[in-house]
Amino acid sequence: MTELESSAARQYLPDGARTSDSSYPIYVIVGTGPVGVRCAQKLLEFCDEAQIVIYGAETESPYNRVKLSQYLSRHVEREELDNPILGKTDHRLAEYIDRKIVSIDRVKKTVTDAAGNIQPYTKLILATGSNPKIPTIPGAGLPSVYPFRSLRNTNDLIALRERHADICVIGAGALGLEAATALKTPKNTVTLQSRGKLLSGLLGEEGEEFLKSSLAALGVQLKTGSILKSIEQQGEKSHLHFEDGENLCVDAIVLCTGIQPEVSLAKKAGLKIDRGVVVNEWMQTSDPDVYAIGECAEFDQKVYQLVRPGYEQAESCCSHIRREHGGEILERSYSGSYTDIQLKIAHIPCAIMGDVASDNLHQQENLQSHVFRNRFKGIYRRLFVQNGRILGAIYIGSWDEANSLRQAVAQEEKVSAQALKQFADEGRLFDLQTSNSIKSFPDSYLVCQCNSVSKGELCKAISEGKRTLNELQQATTAGSVCGSCRPLMAELLDTPAPNLVMRHAKGILITSIISLLLITLSFLMPPPPISDSVQAGQFWEKLWYDNFWKQVTGYTILALCFFTAALSVRKRWKKLSFGHVDHWRYAHSLTGVVAVVALAVHTGFRMGQNLNLALMLVFLGVTATGSLVGVFMARNHHWTDLRLREHRKWWSRVHYALLWALPVLLAYHILAVYYF
Repeated sequence: MTELESSAARQYLPDGARTSDSSYPIYVIVGTGPVGVRCAQKLLEFCDEAQIVIYGAETESPYNRVKLSQYLSRHVEREELDNPILGKTDHRLAEYIDRKIVSIDRVKKTVTDAAGNIQPYTKLILATGSNPKIPTIPGAGLPSVYPFRSLRNTNDLIALRERHADICVIGAGALGLEAATALKTPKNTVTLQSRGKLLSGLLGEEGEEFLKSSLAALGVQLKTGSILKSIEQQGEKSHLHFEDGENLCVDAIVLCTGIQPEVSLAKKAGLKIDRGVVVNEWMQTSDPDVYAIGECAEFDQKVYQLVRPGYEQAESCCSHIRREHGGEILERSYSGSYTDIQLKIAHIPCAIMGDVASDNLHQQENLQSHVFRNRFKGIYRRLFVQNGRILGAIYIGSWDEANSLRQAVAQEEKVSAQALKQFADEGRLFDLQTSNSIKSFPDSYLVCQCNSVSKGELCKAISEGKRTLNELQQATTAGSVCGSCRPLMAELLDTPAPNLVMRHAKGILITSIISLLLITLSFLMPPPPISDSVQAGQFWEKLWYDNFWKQVTGYTILALCFFTAALSVRKRWKKLSFGHVDHWRYAHSLTGVVAVVALAVHTGFRMGQNLNLALMLVFLGVTATGSLVGVFMARNHHWTDLRLREHRKWWSRVHYALLWALPVLLAYHILAVYYF
């Protein structure tokens, strides 16, 4: 980048650049958000002779604000937010950070930054994004009220979480849901408040109940259907007053109440404004040399609040500009975008695909709804099918067919009656081969639906030396939006993809290891000598030989066996939904340790003979395999999915097989003791 002086003002142009009467075009982009960066990349790709100049108002280098929720929830690190322009070393590119553009001269075709520097342009692209919408209520501007829009906002919220502040998140859209769960800690309270339903009611009543249950399990309190009237600061606490007369006292308030397109620059320049900057199908504004894309643009009376429409708009805009370089224009101009919602609430995936708004669905003829639910696993899946074609889908909880489903909804693929029956029975829509390794898929398969990146493009980037997820993302843009394709990218890289961290993972790991150590001791410890007298005198001898203590420890083991079986009942009996399953797993592990200790007291480390020996071996085998399963579950987030499935599945099957023999041998043992 070179800074050139002119008699009128300082101009910041690329190397070799001249004034606006130069023989080559200069394309200026205002905004270094994901959409502005994508536009710069496309222009560098499409236009060999043009100079590209991009301005950012924020002090930070370009970052992916789409992933701020994941950064807040600690799913990605700070460096993973970086969103550099591909081809940044190109001499045709000039990038300016912390240079806010304050005015546009459409007659002279120049822009001016806050310091008075002037930059001429041939074409101007506005990618100014949006600002948080602040409710017009008393107290909304207090210091304890935080917006959630930028990297700086996110760092403020991280500081709130680290001091375990009690927080109220206002707004139950995608951003509000992700923020509320990301801010929850074991030492604070988080309340999610909204005047309407979760995700604007797009989940439907049953889907919303599933999501509410998931939020409750995560410890997030809900206050929906209430209207916030005012906010007051009293000392270090903030008091929220609602129209229903209720009050809420918290340390901080986070606003996730929507966005307001940033149109001040366009409005000052005299461009046509409604809610956003009005554009045509090629993203041109009322001035044909000025374009607008992303959240600041309004197309067909719609302002899109998602990044994927912005990328599609950038494609149309750059294609239109490309004509002046003899390039081919897109066959189809921009005609609107799908508004799929993809989010992750803590570790719970949630998605809305297609146009599933109730008003639109009611207008469809022959529309069918198919639902699969598993309350134990917190899984809810709903398909909308018309004349055998998939129009939309909603799901809460993990679904390994999500990528294939997204493609099917986008293309309105046909679905057979057999597939729908399989979906109703198993929750699976496609054949099992659809879920095989990504390596067996054709190169044309779209791995990243958001950015239309195929497996072939990813493999090419890998062969060129992109060996990490971040390098692959920066080279291809895959995984830079919702991130749901990152496990597939990791599979192509043969890189371990981190799994979800289970609750009480450390406690389950410790108890499982203790159980395994005790079981090992039971085989290695020599049995105590048989007492020379029928009257046992020492304490341990009483425990091992006294009939009373034999019965106490025996019945204790029997009771513990019944208690451990409760987890299996909890998994399979839908009505028994009390407590999160991870709490039950922890109790299951603790019970296993106590049962092994009770067994050692009951038997004195004697293995027995005949069927008693079989009972002892089966009991220890059940506990050992259960402990191994516990180890693999607790270390879930450190191993690849493949390793986890292989080991955990195998030991689980052995565990279940041994469990069938245990009741029979226990019954024989009790009968032999009391009958004979």
